[in-house]
Amino acid sequence: MPDPTAVVDVHGHLLPDEAFAAVPPGIEVIRRESGDAALVVDGVRGRFAPAALRQVSVRQAAQAARGVTCSVVGPWIDMVKAGRSTAVQVPWCRTLTDSLHRATAGRSDLRFLAALPDLDGGAAAEELDRAVALGAVGGLAASSPQRDGLDADHWTPLWRTAERLGVPIVLHPGYFQPPAGMRDHFLANSVGNPFETTLAVGRLIAVDVPGRFPDLKLVLTHGGGFFPYQYGRMEAAFQRWPGNQGRSRRLPSELLRWFWYDTVLFTEAPTRYLLELVGDDRVLAGTDCPFAMADYRPFEAPRGLGLDPAGTARVLGGNAARCFPLDRDLLSSRQEGSAL
Repeated sequence: MPDPTAVVDVHGHLLPDEAFAAVPPGIEVIRRESGDAALVVDGVRGRFAPAALRQVSVRQAAQAARGVTCSVVGPWIDMVKAGRSTAVQVPWCRTLTDSLHRATAGRSDLRFLAALPDLDGGAAAEELDRAVALGAVGGLAASSPQRDGLDADHWTPLWRTAERLGVPIVLHPGYFQPPAGMRDHFLANSVGNPFETTLAVGRLIAVDVPGRFPDLKLVLTHGGGFFPYQYGRMEAAFQRWPGNQGRSRRLPSELLRWFWYDTVLFTEAPTRYLLELVGDDRVLAGTDCPFAMADYRPFEAPRGLGLDPAGTARVLGGNAARCFPLDRDLLSSRQEGSAL
C-alpha cells in the first residue's frame, strides 16, 4: 500500500460560513433553521449549502476518517455564478477567496483554490495572482462561463498568469440555476456537468490553448467529462468539418495526456479505462466532498483502481504533488487528532 501520509483529495469544496456575512450588494442570503444558507439573486434562489460545506470541522472529520491527509478545496461554483455582473461577482469572488484563505490558514490538512470570476478573464487572472500571494495552490474556474465560452480572447490573461505562476486551473461545471431541459431528474448534475466539461475542452482545443500555453496545467473534474470517451468524434469534426479545416491546432488524441483528470467516475470500469487511456501519472484522486454526488472510492477502496502499489501511490498523492505546489512538509505531516 502507498504511504498513508501522502494521500491527497484534489477535488473538494468549502464555503465558510463567514462568506455569507459579507455578500456584496445585489446578493441576498436566506437561511433555514438548520443554518443551511442559500443565495438569492433577482428573486431567484440557488441551492442551500449544508453544514459539511460550511463548517471546516464537520468536513475534515469525515475526510480524516477516510485517511485523507490533505484536501484541496475550492468554492462551490454554483455560488460563484450568483454574481450576474462583474460589479457584483468580482468582489464576491474576493470574499470567497479570502474566506477560504482564513479557513485553511495554519492547517496541514487543507489547501485552497482561488474563486475565479467567470464573467471577465482579466479579472480572473488578477484574482488568481492575488490569491496565490495569499497561499492558494491554484484556481477554480467555471467550465461553462455565463457569457462567452473559454475560447474567448478575454480568457488569455488567465492562461498566461496560471502558466507564469506554475499553478493549475481546475475546471468545474455548475449552474446557479440549471438550464431548461436539465431541471428534472438531477440531469444538470449527471449529464450537464460532464457535458459542460467536454464543451470546455472542445473550445480550448479549437483555439489551441494547449499549443499557445504548453506549460499551463488544466485539471478536468469528473474524469474529464465525456472527453476521454468521445475524443475521436471531436477529432473527426476538427478534421472534416469545412469551418474547422486550415487552422493550426493539436488534435484531441494528441492532447489526452496534456490535461489532468480526477477520479470522480463512481464505478471501476470507466475509472480503469481512463487510467489505461491517459496513464496513471495524469490522474488525480478526487471526491467532490462533501456533496451527495461525491465519490470516495479511491480512498475507501484503492484496490479498485486496479493499479500496482506504485501506480496507486501516484494517483492517491504523488501526482497531486507534481500538479499542485504542495510541499513535502505538508504531504508528510499529520493533522493533530486525525485518524490517519
